[in-house]
Amino acid sequence: MFGSRRSRCAGLLALGTAALLPGHQAFAAEQTGGVVTSAVQVTDNPAPLRAHSSPRIARNPETGELAIVEADVRGDLACKVHISADDGRSWSRGGDIMTKPDPVCAPGAEYGPLAAIAYGADGVLYVAYVAGPELGLGRDNTPRSLYLARSTDSGRSFVKTVVYDAPDGNKDLALNKGVTLAVDPSDSDRVYVGWRQGVFRDAKEKLKSNVAASTDAGKTFGAPVDLTDERGGDYAVMTVDGEGVVHAVYWTREYPPGDNPNGQDGPVRPIRYSRSTDNGKTFSAAKDIDPGSQQAPRPGVIVADPNSNAVYLAWHGNEEEKNAGDDFMGDYETFFRASLDGGETWGERKVLNDDDRPAKVGQFHPNVSVAPNGRVDVAWYDGRLSPNDPAPAGEDETGFQDVFYTSSSDKGQTFGPNIRITDRSIDRSIGVYSNEIDSKTNVGITSTDDKVYFAWQDSRNANRDLQPEDIYTATLAIDPAALSVASSSAMPRWWVLAAFLLLGLGLGTVIASLLSRRSRPRDSDPAGAGRKAEAKV
Repeated sequence: MFGSRRSRCAGLLALGTAALLPGHQAFAAEQTGGVVTSAVQVTDNPAPLRAHSSPRIARNPETGELAIVEADVRGDLACKVHISADDGRSWSRGGDIMTKPDPVCAPGAEYGPLAAIAYGADGVLYVAYVAGPELGLGRDNTPRSLYLARSTDSGRSFVKTVVYDAPDGNKDLALNKGVTLAVDPSDSDRVYVGWRQGVFRDAKEKLKSNVAASTDAGKTFGAPVDLTDERGGDYAVMTVDGEGVVHAVYWTREYPPGDNPNGQDGPVRPIRYSRSTDNGKTFSAAKDIDPGSQQAPRPGVIVADPNSNAVYLAWHGNEEEKNAGDDFMGDYETFFRASLDGGETWGERKVLNDDDRPAKVGQFHPNVSVAPNGRVDVAWYDGRLSPNDPAPAGEDETGFQDVFYTSSSDKGQTFGPNIRITDRSIDRSIGVYSNEIDSKTNVGITSTDDKVYFAWQDSRNANRDLQPEDIYTATLAIDPAALSVASSSAMPRWWVLAAFLLLGLGLGTVIASLLSRRSRPRDSDPAGAGRKAEAKV
């Protein structure tokens, strides 16, 4: 009996300690495959008209710190970095990455990615972004140049480099968007930036899928290399394998050139793959690795495993190639392909979402991360839990969404059951994700062997008049014990001392009482303990 009371006291002591820890996250859901923390709000902007969009997340391999880049597309239009030194429990603003000549990162109704983020193996943080002068709020603002911000203190301060200086007066070269980023895992001096160049309206040249390379850790860049053939394409997404080979994919946009590029009746647009074995100086002739569809929502995301020859591709689309007719009633899926021989050949296309089919529910904007142990992690926006009627085919701007996740431990041959990451569904009928603003990109994701970190844009604090959006993050513990053990690693010593002093003063009487008499402890509510306060409009 005494042992039972002692156990209850130990549990109360642990609960009290956890409640006193700064930013402690309670478990929101325990599911097959891991434990998901409560969502934490990253952005703390109180402006009623804020609209934080398109987050990307990365983890410092040297220190474990997390960094997110995002943009406020209705506020100052700047891209911003946020840092977490306590494993995602709390967040603070990082250093300024914008430049005075070009202070606008997110002009008007602009789809993402608005910025890209990555750490080198040496812990140097890189942020690539497109920026221009204040020329209004239209999508066709020019000139828009490419920048790279570099930080040796995990995002607290930055040095900026011009990747591509856009000329004024020639929109075919001056309109640049959809920036992507990759760092060589075996040589951090080699940094690659990709983007789309060109315009749809009054274009005199095709759209280009450009890649520029740096061999001096982002201090200087060579001239951009266009990956496309005569048809052109959207922004290039890149990854670098352990042998320094650059793998890139893009989505063909005009096929043939000039054929109704904005219309739904355009031709099928394949996903194309190319690679470079000379550090980005030249790329192989691109080849189709998926037939694609008539609608081209976004290019895929490609990620290489630095410890093997595996390369992985994920994207959203429809299984039917001709999916733009008025009678088409299909939904969008999260697709996946794997190459186990460095991009030479590609396996069969897999559907990763395991919702009931043929339900007309869409899955959108997947992203891929590879853990150091080779586990493949994939996350996407998913409408399966929406209480509304299914959205029209290819539509992700009505109803509700959640972030869902799945993983593979056999190089993408099989995947586990889908896991819900968000602790509440996101209303997509409000905010800049929808409403013909279309400011969004792939779900943010980064991985370790025992955890997966997610970032997304969320309208939970919005109302229909002001419609703000904020950035949220959550963590999935593959091994649940990893969450409960690690929280004190970045904690100031005075917090630890204060915790024990308060425990001694506030819990001593309760503990003594429990030891001296029999009592039945109350069940605690871990789902609400320590959740970070949410800013409301």
